Amino acid sequence: MTKILIVEDDEKIAWLEKDYLESNGYETVLLDDGRSGIRSIFRS
Repeated sequence: MTKILIVEDDEKIAWLEKDYLESNGYETVLLDDGRSGIRSIFRS
């Protein structure tokens, strides 16, 4: 399964993206700021 990192500070948009992607077979990770997103990439 393909994993997608979503970095979005607008909670409603983030959940809309997450729901859409997961309903199409993607695994998602949802974060609300860029620094957390960068740290997450380097931990993977």
